Amino acid sequence: MTHISLEIGGGMAGAALAAAVCAVAIWHLRRSRSGPALLVLRGLAALALAGAALRPTVAWRQPQLVKPRLLVLVDNGHPMAAAGGGLDSRKGAVLGGLGDGVAARDQDTRLAAARSWLLRHRDMLEQRCDLRFYALADRGRRLAGWDGLAALSASAAGFHPAAALRDVADDLGASLPRAERAWLFSDGNAEPDPELDKAIAEAGLPMDVLGVGPARRAQGVAFAELNAPDFAFLHGRVAVEAALEASAVPGQALDVVLYKQSPGAVRKEICSDGTCGISSTVGGWLALERKSVPVRSDFEVLAVTFTATAQSLGTEKYRLEAGLAGGRGPAVSRAFRVEVIRQKYRIMYLSGRPSAEYSNLREFLKADPNHELVSFVILRNPENPPYVPDQELSLIPFPAEEIFVQTLSQFDLFILENFSYSRFHLPAAYLHSLKSFVAGGGALLVIGGENAFSLGGYKGTPLEDILPVTLSDRVPDFVPGRFRAKPAAPAHPLVQVYDTIPESHAAWEALPELDGYAHFASVRPGATVLAVHPQARTASGEPAPVFAIREYGRGKVMLVSSDSTWRWRLGAALDWKSGDFYGRFWTRAVQYLTGSLELSKVKFSPLPDRLPPREPAGIALRVFDESFQPAARALTGLSVLWTAPGGAVREAVPREIGPGEYALELTGLAPGTHKLRAWARYRGRPWGEDTVAFEWAKAPPEAPMDRKWLRHAAEAAGGSLIELPDLRAEALLAKLSPVRRQDEVSRRQYPWASLWWLAAAVALFLGEWAGRRWKGWP
Repeated sequence: MTHISLEIGGGMAGAALAAAVCAVAIWHLRRSRSGPALLVLRGLAALALAGAALRPTVAWRQPQLVKPRLLVLVDNGHPMAAAGGGLDSRKGAVLGGLGDGVAARDQDTRLAAARSWLLRHRDMLEQRCDLRFYALADRGRRLAGWDGLAALSASAAGFHPAAALRDVADDLGASLPRAERAWLFSDGNAEPDPELDKAIAEAGLPMDVLGVGPARRAQGVAFAELNAPDFAFLHGRVAVEAALEASAVPGQALDVVLYKQSPGAVRKEICSDGTCGISSTVGGWLALERKSVPVRSDFEVLAVTFTATAQSLGTEKYRLEAGLAGGRGPAVSRAFRVEVIRQKYRIMYLSGRPSAEYSNLREFLKADPNHELVSFVILRNPENPPYVPDQELSLIPFPAEEIFVQTLSQFDLFILENFSYSRFHLPAAYLHSLKSFVAGGGALLVIGGENAFSLGGYKGTPLEDILPVTLSDRVPDFVPGRFRAKPAAPAHPLVQVYDTIPESHAAWEALPELDGYAHFASVRPGATVLAVHPQARTASGEPAPVFAIREYGRGKVMLVSSDSTWRWRLGAALDWKSGDFYGRFWTRAVQYLTGSLELSKVKFSPLPDRLPPREPAGIALRVFDESFQPAARALTGLSVLWTAPGGAVREAVPREIGPGEYALELTGLAPGTHKLRAWARYRGRPWGEDTVAFEWAKAPPEAPMDRKWLRHAAEAAGGSLIELPDLRAEALLAKLSPVRRQDEVSRRQYPWASLWWLAAAVALFLGEWAGRRWKGWP
């Protein structure tokens, strides 16, 4: 019910002034000889002045309910997005298979549980207290009431309590002392913060801490991190490091095994903690090393290291598998691959006679520090006997057995240039050895000349079996004469030696002419002809090949029918288009024959089993150059396609963070399996591609509620710790002061400040003055 009251706003000064005005008026009225009417007018004017000095105010009052103010602080750091908000902490974690965990449904997150409890008790809270909501993560921000709370989602940042509480204090400002109490909803998984106690003390506000989340971890194991080299040298060590998260399996042990993909069943001795045994392959996977790692606590990050040996050139596939000892529960695994390259290209160069081709090619190969070259050149043929004993000559006898049998397997590339097999009457086993060398993965380069091919006695030998051509019956089969080789496979990496096909074609056209070529019977099916003679034909009518390649077994064979490519090098100064053609061609030829040119030089870094459910998700990507160094320059294009779980494909934009290093930051991810495919262009030509898949927002064995942190925060703030399943709103609200009734002024009027009050006082004085003048009184 509304009632009216009168308030005096003049204070002591106004009362003293009003009393002085009244005293003077009374003294004056007693001495005045004016009539009663004039005295009344004078007294009323004095009362008007005294009233103005008192500053009277008319107030309309209504009874109101006064509620204590309560601050509701909700932790929305990324750990609050974990599952387990609806679990009964007194019952522990949900039982499940190894690595399963709790499904991270939005309605079962810890943040959702805190929000649901508040919304469920909304009516009770609104009747009992005046609420103000804040979200706390890396900073603190005020929420727009209940609507802001309902729309609150977990942040990508962690919970930084000191900074967030100081933001709340700054927002409240002068109204902070008016808040009676605060409630903090959190799982306690805050970032380490040495300023926590100081920030709580500065707030000076009692705070109850309300724990959200499971009391124990879900049972599981997962790969948190996996580090393996992108590239390894052939026969070198491959170091593998892994970090495993083991939860809710204290007192047990994890069996961790490193597997390598094998084309067939291989028996090999492996050792585990000093005990050795014989391994076997299962499904093409060979167990290389096994380790048993004890788990001592409820949650532990275990570091495991393995060492393997890179045994074959190219891509080697590995798999790391972990599970509980004894096969209890399913195992988790992570696959990765390593590109195996050569540390040095070991090259054997055998030339049938000194020549400009041998001199220039040998000098070029030897100048590259990545080449380890052993060369032999025949300076004295069998038909040229010396007239002194061999031991008196500075030349050594031709070490045919050492070259073709004893040391052949130690080399990656064998170059046979203009060498006559028949002249030295070598056993056929030597050529069988060379054939087996190629079939086992070796590379062979055969360069022609007057002593090669049919004239060299190779017709019908094992060497002819692996050549890209069949040899001619015509002897001699070497045809002199100059010509310009014509490219026949423009897109092949040994023909497209420059960035683009037109640029490479222009360089081929600008090359100096070659001198002489070999005549062949035909080109073998499956062989690739790189360049041909512009007019000549084989016996079967095909364009005569000058450069051709063929894969045989696991190796490659390249044929060059002319021993005059040195003319490209010496004639380079004639045309800038072909200035570095010689070096480019032979460098790429060595890399192609040994398999290094085909290795993908675009690599995603290994990813863990799951990425944390926060955005942006960071993915690392690297690009390498010809020497497997970071491709800092000449990268003309890098594209990444991202396939979401629903099948939608969109482009992701990589950001360069260093020489050859790129970062992808993915946002708007949906739970499930995501795939990325990257490919690059280097100097205008395709340079390789890589793919990777990862799980996002897949429920991991999340950290449980941190009671120790929660209890410490509650004690520092003078409150108590209550876990959500035990939380009773009535008990918490009882700590607040009761709701009380008090009159609140709905509106006020200030008559003393009105113009009518002033006009009445002036009118009274003027009326009294006019009356005295009319009577003729002083």
